[in-house]
Amino acid sequence: MPIEMHAKTCKKSVKCPQGSAACINCQSPNHPCPQDVVLNCCTGAGLNLIPVSSTVPFESPVSLVCATLDTTCLCKPMVSVEFNCIVNADLFSAAEILLTFQLKKSCENGQGVVCGSWTMRRENNFALSNGSFGFTFCDTTPCSDCCTYSVELVSADVTQGFAILGVYSPTIKTAAAAVCTDRKADCFHAVSPCAACEPKHPCPQGAIFNCCTGAGIQNTSVCPAVPCSLVSVSIDTTCLCKPLVVLDFGAVIAATVPPGLLLPIGLVFQVKKTCAGGQEIDCGTWSFLITTNSTLTISDSFRFTFCDCRPCPACCTYSVELVSCITSETTPFTGNFSISAPTASVLAVDTCPQP
Repeated sequence: MPIEMHAKTCKKSVKCPQGSAACINCQSPNHPCPQDVVLNCCTGAGLNLIPVSSTVPFESPVSLVCATLDTTCLCKPMVSVEFNCIVNADLFSAAEILLTFQLKKSCENGQGVVCGSWTMRRENNFALSNGSFGFTFCDTTPCSDCCTYSVELVSADVTQGFAILGVYSPTIKTAAAAVCTDRKADCFHAVSPCAACEPKHPCPQGAIFNCCTGAGIQNTSVCPAVPCSLVSVSIDTTCLCKPLVVLDFGAVIAATVPPGLLLPIGLVFQVKKTCAGGQEIDCGTWSFLITTNSTLTISDSFRFTFCDCRPCPACCTYSVELVSCITSETTPFTGNFSISAPTASVLAVDTCPQP
């Protein structure tokens, strides 16, 4: 399909190549050329706050989120699966809670299989009530097929007493690329040109990636003025039609809670987006909550994933800010904390169908 025709169909003003093979034909050196990849990203409903006790069995499994990835048009695909969620675990008389998450894969050409399980443990003296949990799975032996990857909460074991459990913003990101070391190899030509693929299977699309690490917040005894920018990353999707953009954020949070501070300490993070010099858009918030009744020093990783499913082709900047740091509506945080290595990575793929 000619480039001019592609631009007209997708209502594009910039003439861009289809994939990296024609990268030398880019009209402007300021616009990066995409690479071939298949991507999908989904956010589930999660699990609302429920009581969990050592005497009442947990009704499992609980389906959290799933995403379907069609690699039919890829030869020898390598699939990466990333899962993130926010876990709220208020431990009352319970000594600890142990959560087990399970990843399953179900493909059109066979039965479902269990890919692995991951556990999260929270102790009563750990002081983290609301934090993040995630894992990454690399599927290096899949066949070219249409597969659904799903994450379930299969157990929630409480030692004595009871706890209140919630799982929020469960997000799964699946990405695949063909494993061909030589572009002239037979496996490469077996799937290119993509027009030979069946209409129901998506062709590999162009992808653009960028990441950045911010300075963070060093040891401080008081909250900084909010909003406080932690990290920002820009991505130019001008050469993509109907892009799907996925933002991953991660940081390490360390805090020392002062004695006598009984109220929860809440940190709220917000994602904002600005495109082509336009108006700033709020994309969502994620929280990190600490509860304790004694002096305690903690260090924990915090991460989340945001799926931007309706962006316009443009040069956009995604920023992550600390927008709240309080113990209540009126009481400021007076302990000591730091946010280290705040890192944001952004991946965009073209979802405009090719003939």
